[in-house]
Amino acid sequence: MSIEKPHEDNSDAPFNDVGYRIFKDGLVRRFNPTLFAVRKEDKKGWFLVELRDGQWACDCGAGDASGTLGNCPHVYAALLSSATQRVELEESSEVAEERPIRCRYCGSPDISKVGFRYNARGISRRYLCNECRRKFSVPYVEPHAVHGLPSGTLWLLTQVAMLTSKLNELLSDLEERTMSAVNTSQSGGQVP
Repeated sequence: MSIEKPHEDNSDAPFNDVGYRIFKDGLVRRFNPTLFAVRKEDKKGWFLVELRDGQWACDCGAGDASGTLGNCPHVYAALLSSATQRVELEESSEVAEERPIRCRYCGSPDISKVGFRYNARGISRRYLCNECRRKFSVPYVEPHAVHGLPSGTLWLLTQVAMLTSKLNELLSDLEERTMSAVNTSQSGGQVP
């Protein structure tokens, strides 16, 4: 994939060139869709770039001096990173053999797995949308089950059933011992 730089001749060109170089060197980290960390040029720290009140702001102070927040190379690098990640996610979901999972609220392919939900209907995979920050569940189908191989969940349930039956045996044995101890103490006998 190639990122084309604009060929326009404007005052933001030096900032855009620096921002493009920062982006190309991989010095941008994304925490969520509205918060990025951009590595400083001396590589001894990070600048935070975030979306505040509909405007992108960086804590480097470069945009504040000119009065516009668009003149910061760190903001430009963060926006490039965000745009390319979205494009890569859409391309990777098109290449995937199985149907890609998208957010059921906003339709974004930018989602993360966040565990499972166990309820009466079975196991569901939990997802978090990185765009709208909402969670949703999708019924879980094990990869082995698709190919007809034995299910790991079935094995796990078998193990739990065996442990439960052993626990029930131990509890009934403990109850019998307790009852015999109570009966012998009530009849005045010695407890073995």
